[in-house]
This record gives sequence, structure tokens and C-alpha cells, in this order.
Amino acid sequence: MKKHKKAILISLLSVSVCAGIGVGGFFAMFPMAPKVDVKSADDRISVADQIIVSSYNTAAPWGNLIEGTYTTRRMHLFASQINETMPDSLGVQEINSDWVSGLESLMPQYAYYGVKRGGDDSEKTSEMSGIFYLKDKYDLVESRTFWVTNTPEVESKFEGAACNRIVSYVVLKNKQTGFTYIHINTHLDHVSSDAQALGGKLIAAEVLKLKEKYGEISTVITGDFNQYESDKACQILIQNGFINCNMGDKTPTYHGWGKSSDTEPIDFIFADPSFTVKEYKVHNNKVGRSYASDHYMLTATLSI
Repeated sequence: MKKHKKAILISLLSVSVCAGIGVGGFFAMFPMAPKVDVKSADDRISVADQIIVSSYNTAAPWGNLIEGTYTTRRMHLFASQINETMPDSLGVQEINSDWVSGLESLMPQYAYYGVKRGGDDSEKTSEMSGIFYLKDKYDLVESRTFWVTNTPEVESKFEGAACNRIVSYVVLKNKQTGFTYIHINTHLDHVSSDAQALGGKLIAAEVLKLKEKYGEISTVITGDFNQYESDKACQILIQNGFINCNMGDKTPTYHGWGKSSDTEPIDFIFADPSFTVKEYKVHNNKVGRSYASDHYMLTATLSI
């Protein structure tokens, strides 16, 4: 082979190698969204003597490309965790319309109810405090959303609160057994303690109304309370007979992308005494090099 042809061949090989290194370096810096292993819900559908309830602040619109916490990647990490855990119902906070649309194919076992809280800069940052539930196991009997203000029936913000805050709930009936329970979900304000306390009062009052309507129906409450168990909203629920499913486990639930120094949980699952808490878990794991959210998922296994 003539010298100039060899030189051209070597140059082309060098370019190819450099391009490969460049692409590899790019994907190392900006990890792609992983494939989600969608699992069957049949095993959960057949379980009649217990339910698994989860709570998860998704931080849907946020994240960082370089750290691998950008929203599309995290949506896949989130879906993988849910497919692995397969809760009967899951309360989510800071979820937006993009995630709800994307999760239809990544979590096809689930139906979703949620209402945008309003008052945000854009539709993409208007969060919902919605609930996913296993659609082949449960019928949706009722759903409702109200605002944490003195006018809960209309979109509004409590004076002194950082933003609109809402409470959403679903009433779910097991298609096979008829067992029915209420799942209430919320994300309380991070600025106003008065708004937090009002949230606790409104939830407790709503539970009483629902029990008047349905009788002694079992109830669970999930959410990012933005406060510790000793603070007002949590104490209002405890004083109204609800049990904190963490049973004294103080594992922090907010980690701020691994940078928080929180020493106690601010996310909770509460259950009424008709349930027995069999297991509680904070899923405080990092997936690969990144987190699925700036909060950890919580799971409580409850005997009926």
C-alpha cells in the first residue's frame, strides 16, 4: 500500500477512535434513561389480607443533566422502583403532567387520579398530589381534591404560604373481596406553619365526613408534610387516632440530592387502627450514580 493511502487509513482510524471515546465520554457524563422492566401485577392482585402503601415526592420538573438527575432519566428510575415494589396505592407529590403521561407506558398496571394545584409559573411546574392505584385490583369509588385554605373548594392559596397546597384522595374497592379503603395524599407548605396546621385539621375533618358516608372505612394518609412528627399537622392526625407507620424509625426521607443533613423524616404514611403495620421501609438507595428524586420512597405493608 502506498504511503499516502496508509496515512489516510491511519487518519480515519484515529478519527473513529476519537469519536468513540467522545461518545463514550458523553454518555458517561450524561447517563441515559435506563430501560424499565415492566412487571405483572398478578401477584399483588391475588393478595387479599394486606396492602402495600407508598409515598414518594418525585421532584418531577427538577434535576441536573450532568449529575444524571434530569427529569426524564429519573422518571425511568422512579418507574423501575414502583415496578419492583408494586404498591397497591401510591401517593406522589411534585408530580407534573409530563410524568403522568410518560408513566402510562412505564407503569401500565396503574390508573392515576390527580388535580393540578394551580398558581404556578407554568403548567409543567404545576404539581399534583395524586394517587396511583392498581387498576385491575381496585375500582375507583370516589375521588376528590381540595385546597389547604379557608376556601378549600376553590383554587386558592393560604395567606403566608409559599404556594397553593392541595389534598387529594381516592376511595378504592377491591374488585374480588369488596374491601374498601381511602387513600389521602398531600404536600403541605414549607414556609407557613399555620398552613401546615390547617392542612392537618382539614384532613382530619375530611376523614370524619368520609366515615359518616361510608361507615368505619379504613384510611391511610401519605405525604410530604415538610415538618417533623412532633409538629402540628402530624400531631393533629395522631390525636385523631392515626398511627405513624414508621413506628419510631427516624431515617431521614429528604436528602436534597445527597446533600441534606436532615436527621428526621418529613414524609409520612399514617394509617388508622383498623390496619396493623407489618413492615415499614425507607428506600434510601442511590440508583447507579444518581437519585430518582431528592426524597426517598416510603413503603408500609399493612395487614387488613
